[in-house]
Amino acid sequence: MPLHPDRYLEVLRREGDRFADAAAGELERPVPSCPDWSVADLVAHLGVVHRHKERIVREGHTENPGIAGCEPPDDPGDLVGWYAEGLDLLHDTLRTADPDAPAWTWHAPDQTAGFWHRRMALETAVHRADAELGAGMPVTAVDADVAVDGIDEVLGPIMAAYTTDPEWAFVPDGRVVALETSVLHAVRRLHLGEGARGPGWIYRAGTNGAADVTIRARACDLYLWVWGRAPGEALTVEGDAALAGLVRETVARVT
Repeated sequence: MPLHPDRYLEVLRREGDRFADAAAGELERPVPSCPDWSVADLVAHLGVVHRHKERIVREGHTENPGIAGCEPPDDPGDLVGWYAEGLDLLHDTLRTADPDAPAWTWHAPDQTAGFWHRRMALETAVHRADAELGAGMPVTAVDADVAVDGIDEVLGPIMAAYTTDPEWAFVPDGRVVALETSVLHAVRRLHLGEGARGPGWIYRAGTNGAADVTIRARACDLYLWVWGRAPGEALTVEGDAALAGLVRETVARVT
């Protein structure tokens, strides 16, 4: 289940401020987890994302309004300040918004402002890790409850939204991938080949039945691995390692 909107606001504020702190003074450095991007590119990207979603919620758009007016400044020296202003705007708008209010999203089953509470908190957490990697800093751990929610989001609605091409489908052979987190124990299962849409999997919570591969890690490490921000060495893989790699390769196409 998604977290409470107030929890997402807390995460957005904290992770957004950490992002700015990591990026400041490091704009020319490359970001290892985002090939061909510098830290400046990363700041521009997240700043545009924040302002775009803030506009959707504040103005009550039920169609995508586009990013006109959300563009970053021309002077790199103004970039971090511009980003911080956008973060403040987004936080304030989401704080006063009704999570059930209609709002355009790219996930058809959820067309509410509450979708953006979740998506912006988790987007900012992942990119905060990118900023720290780009700055050459140790990556701060994502809180366990946030990490588990982030795994649920990327393996559920994000993959379903992005993967409508038939070439994404797994062979319907009934294989099962189990994902288990420590600290905040959670078990999730991918049933391959059973999905009616998306990458050809059904994503469920639960422990019943055998699995062809089990992937175990701290919640933070598993979350960042799914997003391609943590090395495979952070995981313990039991069973078909190639299948674990296939899942990561599939998710990597949209993350």
